[in-house]
Amino acid sequence: MAATAETTWHPADVFSGGPKSHKESALVVLNQPLELHASVYTKIWGNSVYRVAVDGGANRIHDLNISSKLDFAVDLVIGDLDSLLPDVRKYWEQKGVSITHDPDQYTTDFTKAVNHIWSSERAHPKDITVLGGLGGRVDQGISVLHHLYMFQKDYTPGKMFLLSSEGITFVLKSGKHKIKARENFGDIYLGKHVGIIPLKEPSTITTKGLEWDVTDWETDFGGQISTSNHVNAEWVTIETTKDVLFTIDFNTASQESG
Repeated sequence: MAATAETTWHPADVFSGGPKSHKESALVVLNQPLELHASVYTKIWGNSVYRVAVDGGANRIHDLNISSKLDFAVDLVIGDLDSLLPDVRKYWEQKGVSITHDPDQYTTDFTKAVNHIWSSERAHPKDITVLGGLGGRVDQGISVLHHLYMFQKDYTPGKMFLLSSEGITFVLKSGKHKIKARENFGDIYLGKHVGIIPLKEPSTITTKGLEWDVTDWETDFGGQISTSNHVNAEWVTIETTKDVLFTIDFNTASQESG
């Protein structure tokens, strides 16, 4: 493969409780169950300078606040608002939260939220952490992954991380990447299980730092793909000819004790 500039990743920074990179971090909450321990969300909220609930995601945060007796704040609720419950809308309005009704049926509510954060009118680029699982309906899960590809045309506006209840997923653009795969903040640890998935198109990858490294290995959805690989070093490097999804699991002390 030809030499390319290297992109460095610190996926555990989403748990840091404070921005670690040169970019500020924003949070997008989808209408999906929030199943992690409240202490994990406390760190994620602390790492975010701007927080957006996507339509029914406002219901999920409201429920989290009630169950945890904490106050996870949002700056904006946006979408066509067909899932926002009336009592929840009143809850956020009483807190002074801006609620934006965008009825455009040619863009998803997820897109509306990201466009708002990454609009040219906003002062600084921001990485985005997206809270949204891949469980439930298959089409909804595929849609979330589709949006990761769609939004991550490049890394100029910021990097995007999808955080489910079990792992972190992000898009590696064609080129060379260096990922810090062994890191923790307090009792939250990156795990050992890794997947490299060519969801969009076939790719050729070279890896270093995994238990089963490959060199100039052709990977194709429906053909051979690297799943359930294991981290074998602090840093993992991946060189890919096309965009691929990278996913790594994580664990917390609260999950282990539960």
